[in-house]
Amino acid sequence: MQRLVLNIEDNRYQLLLQFLKTLDYVRIVPNNPNEPEKNATVPPSPTNQLLLIKQQLEDLPAPLFQTITDPVAWQKQQRDEWA
Repeated sequence: MQRLVLNIEDNRYQLLLQFLKTLDYVRIVPNNPNEPEKNATVPPSPTNQLLLIKQQLEDLPAPLFQTITDPVAWQKQQRDEWA
């Protein structure tokens, strides 16, 4: 069994919860305030695509496309892969 944690905006929570209850394979477990959250130290992921792309680019070991030594050969290789 896998566990999935979702951060949902308050105004959309009830609608999503109503949908999830219709699925046979989903079990809704109420949050226990006495139990510390296991993933509390995990930083929240970006909420929109632009922030996610920026984060992905920052995590690259080298700037994007800076590892290409011969741009013409690289471009030909890319075309050949899609041909």
